Amino acid sequence: MKHRGEILVCEDDPGLLALTRDILEADGHRVDVASSPRQALALLEERPYDLLLADMLLPGVSGIDLLLQVKQRWCETEVIIMTGHGDIDTAVRAIKEGAYDYVTKPLHAEKFAIDIQKALERKRLSEDLERLRRRTESRCSLGSLVGRSPAMLSLYGQIEQVAPASTTVIILGESGTGKEVTAREVHNHSSRRGGPFIAVSCATIPSTLLESELFGWTRGAFTGASASRAGLFEAADGGTLLLDEIVAATTRAQLGLLRVLQEREVRRIGSTESRKVDVRVIAATNADLEKAIEEGAFRTDLYYRLNGVTLRLPPLRERPEDIPLLAEHFLCRYHDKLRRPARTLSPRAQELLCGYHWPGNVRELEHVIERAAIFASREIVRPRDLPESIQHARSGFAAIGLGPLEDIERNHIRDVLLHTNGNKLKAARILRIPRASLYRRIEKYRLEVEPQSAAKI
Repeated sequence: MKHRGEILVCEDDPGLLALTRDILEADGHRVDVASSPRQALALLEERPYDLLLADMLLPGVSGIDLLLQVKQRWCETEVIIMTGHGDIDTAVRAIKEGAYDYVTKPLHAEKFAIDIQKALERKRLSEDLERLRRRTESRCSLGSLVGRSPAMLSLYGQIEQVAPASTTVIILGESGTGKEVTAREVHNHSSRRGGPFIAVSCATIPSTLLESELFGWTRGAFTGASASRAGLFEAADGGTLLLDEIVAATTRAQLGLLRVLQEREVRRIGSTESRKVDVRVIAATNADLEKAIEEGAFRTDLYYRLNGVTLRLPPLRERPEDIPLLAEHFLCRYHDKLRRPARTLSPRAQELLCGYHWPGNVRELEHVIERAAIFASREIVRPRDLPESIQHARSGFAAIGLGPLEDIERNHIRDVLLHTNGNKLKAARILRIPRASLYRRIEKYRLEVEPQSAAKI
């Protein structure tokens, strides 16, 4: 569905100003024009605008200077910079300073209209945020995503905002947080839900094959190419393509991705013919993208093309209140899958799960619950049904050194005694305290570790 917007155009070339106005009005938008930054600012004072289109080179000040003033005073107005110089560095700087995107002159009417729609879609998304947050307050899931923590409720709202738009999405999160599940929910809540959803990990495909997998090839394009084959972009036409571990993509593959995102067409390896594709691209990674850009491993211009919206997935340790809900969800799943009696968690098992730090996040929790569902001899999952690493783990707070001082000291002494297998002389040396002081603390905290036995603590 097209969004009709209130748009202000600032351009000092009368011919281009008239042409831009005609294109926008033909698409149903309400348009005001300004031939100078001063005039544009005066119009902004009078009424709100959804979008400002500003030339890079304007009399008196640059388009970036105007951008900075607009973002400072009317942060809700989206800005697109127009440049006739193809200056990528300056255009990227404009995006860093808050511009939604840039377009190059001369304008291509069809692509220009799409860029305008994307900017207006983003504006509508931000306006709907509060309403969607209120709707998600009582939720505990969204499709395959489970949790009722504030972080997850916020994520559900963001997904419902992003899904109906055609905006590209970057999903950031540690390994095991559910990046592919999140991408599927974006797809399932979009108008593309009837089309294909294809996920590919750029890290698992050899670098020499990634381009051909993504873009396809023609017969004879390389040794072994006995027949032409469509790539994943063509296979995902009308749907969504998830590029997981996007940072692992080669420089050549990144350049090809940039071209597809800009031109919305793909060219098979060995072909001179381009094919139009209608694919929503979602990229995901557990890497630090900004660091990858600084190190030259990831293209800046590709990052800004992909980064229409960023969804950040919280690690499980930051939402411990969701652990019991997730555990019960997985127990129900494996009850159906294994055809065994329904199981539930004992209070102590639940406490242990909530206190564990979960380096593998939701994926690790799922594997733990699957194991418990298999090995539990009763309908209640008890601590002994959990892995030893969880049975003997310190709580999440203690693991990072937070809590009452005496608890921290007790846990530290206990860990050192475990490390020395109960040898108090070695423990005192490691702790750098007199042996007599160690004995007093062992008595105070009722600690005792006998040689060859770490299970008595």
